Amino acid sequence: MTTDAVSPFNDVRDLVSKPAQPDAECMEKVREALLGMGRSRDFGRLGDAAAWLAGWQKRYPPRIQSPTLAVFAGSHGLATKGVTLSSDDRTVEQVNLLREGAAPLSAIAAAVETNIRVFELAIERPTPSIDESPAMTEKECAATIAYGFEAVAEKPDLLALAVSGAGIGTAAAAVACALYGGSADYWVRPGPGTPGEMTRTRAELVERALSFHRGHQEDPLDILRCFGGRELAASVGAIIAARLEGIPVVLDGFATTIAAGIVHAMSPGAITHVLAAHVTRRPAHQAALERMGLEPLLHLDFQTGAGLGSTAAIGLLKTACAPFIAQPAQPT
Repeated sequence: MTTDAVSPFNDVRDLVSKPAQPDAECMEKVREALLGMGRSRDFGRLGDAAAWLAGWQKRYPPRIQSPTLAVFAGSHGLATKGVTLSSDDRTVEQVNLLREGAAPLSAIAAAVETNIRVFELAIERPTPSIDESPAMTEKECAATIAYGFEAVAEKPDLLALAVSGAGIGTAAAAVACALYGGSADYWVRPGPGTPGEMTRTRAELVERALSFHRGHQEDPLDILRCFGGRELAASVGAIIAARLEGIPVVLDGFATTIAAGIVHAMSPGAITHVLAAHVTRRPAHQAALERMGLEPLLHLDFQTGAGLGSTAAIGLLKTACAPFIAQPAQPT
């Protein structure tokens, strides 16, 4: 690792340490309005979500008028080692369908009036396999984090995250194992449908990676560059930039949750602008959320994330805003 005095990560650390807080007055206005609508807690988690939105948007009433779903797509050298049912060709196909507006996710995004921005991260040039080499150099990792800032360039009032890439789940599991400890078996546990032999192969690869990168598992950013991938690094950048811009963020599946875990490990207060949209059937997803104190908004029993959960949550968050925007219909 580069000496701290000249590390490319210094700018990232500085940004994470910058103060950024929600607007307490806007949050209180939501709570006061809720009390005027019924009994305390009548709106439950929807009321909490409305207060969270108002606080980070720094406006009352809270509203979602220009949401963006940012999809970061990349590739991993470890995908050639029997750890995934997908492929880089499939990732390219998904990217093309999203850009053409022909993917199922495109229809869901259209239904909740959400703009999709796809960020292709050198799919033709996979990161090295993490059991043989760091996934990225410090310079490349820092540059990819900075590239993730582009997700907020159009100033959305809500940012939903998603990733695409064969092998990203295994890379995220390796990051989680290095961050939180425990066994590789625990973190690679898939949801239903993954062959047992593939699960064992994943665990073995993560164990080899942990051994190879021994001595580089103390600093969260060093963990990211050694075990992660470009999708994770860009997601980290998007989360950091959104906080500084006052933009609330909705996480999707396991990988985007682990990206938030990197930021949380650097400073637990740096993800208070983040909400977990849902929890997948992957047991490690719930485990990661618990370590950050995040409670999923939805339980939809999705097998994976793929943007489905974070996009679906936008519709629910719009519902949370509705009582503060529209006047109730008057009886005739």
